[in-house]
Amino acid sequence: MNIWSVAVVGGGTMGAGIIYAISNLGVPVIFKELNENLVKKCQDQVNRIYASAVNKGKITEEEMKKGLKLIHGDSDYKGFEKVDLVIEAVPEDVVIKERIFQEMDRICKPEAIFASNTSAILISELASFTQRRSKFIGMHWFNPPHVMRLIEVIPGLETSEETVKTTMALCEKLNKVPIRLKECAGFLIARLLGMYVNEAFWMLGEGHRPADIDQSGVEMGMPMGPFTLGDMAGWDIVHHANMTLYEVYGKRFKIPPHFDELVSSRQFGVKVGKGIYQYKRGESGPPQKTDDISPSLNKREREILSNRLLWTMINEGIRCLDESIASEVDIDKALQLGAGMPKGPLRWADEVGLDWIFMELDNRKEMFGERYWPSPLLRRKVKAGHLGTKVGKGFFDYRS
Repeated sequence: MNIWSVAVVGGGTMGAGIIYAISNLGVPVIFKELNENLVKKCQDQVNRIYASAVNKGKITEEEMKKGLKLIHGDSDYKGFEKVDLVIEAVPEDVVIKERIFQEMDRICKPEAIFASNTSAILISELASFTQRRSKFIGMHWFNPPHVMRLIEVIPGLETSEETVKTTMALCEKLNKVPIRLKECAGFLIARLLGMYVNEAFWMLGEGHRPADIDQSGVEMGMPMGPFTLGDMAGWDIVHHANMTLYEVYGKRFKIPPHFDELVSSRQFGVKVGKGIYQYKRGESGPPQKTDDISPSLNKREREILSNRLLWTMINEGIRCLDESIASEVDIDKALQLGAGMPKGPLRWADEVGLDWIFMELDNRKEMFGERYWPSPLLRRKVKAGHLGTKVGKGFFDYRS
């Protein structure tokens, strides 16, 4: 199926970036917001994205003019009956999404594909709100969507192969990297980042300073520490996603007490001026931290924290492979593109040694609990002698 026109529901940061990406491809886009003020706000944001792209030399003035002419926003569903694809990008509230999908299902033509940008809610559940389950799919973009290349593509239980192929083809035309995933709570990136963030809060409860924990994440190779990441993303959003993981996977995703306390006190991060850190806004540029963010631990002590963050993320990545969420190559590619990992978790495991990771996890499982319990596949690999690059075989084969 060819996609000749697209509608986007929700004109926030994600919606605006998606609108830019689609229109810049030369495909007409209509979008819906709650009222005219929000319609204008979204259009202004899209205009800024286009202007920035011109200033950086990514597109020409003429291409910007052509792209902007393809966009039309409104506070109702006018024009939705003609589009081939609808991308939903509203807040992560299943009640809101249910109402929107039911309404659109009555308006849109039967052959139109519905795609949700949800980062955690099961696609099959969202599809059940419609009469087009075979035409329903997860299309999870990453922030900022006009920059980040990864898109997680998640079929539901009844999604047709044609819908999957059409969605994957569109992603490729957009110069994105689509990774097809088996449906599960949190999909792939949110599962591993959920483990990354939760482990940081357990460390905080042990008395470690946020600055040391964040620095440990950076020294591990992540683009930013877990607390800086959460402050930027919004702790209310991260907490909601991690609660979904806990409800499905149980104790290994138990929410640490300090995380619950942070959210209950409404310290959501940069957007409210206070999260793990406090922020001040300057006349231009992003908000700046006002806390003391200099590490107090020495490099060796921070290395221990780095290893804990790494072990738990790798362990969860191995579980995803064991559950056939994606292939080895796709898991590694997704985590590099979507989470900024310097290496994919599986190749990283091969390099440091599966036996070492197994031993470190196993030695701590009684102290730290379920999240340190080595995954069954990791145990099988170690027992089989598939220890990584040092023996030529781990999750990948290095013998040729």
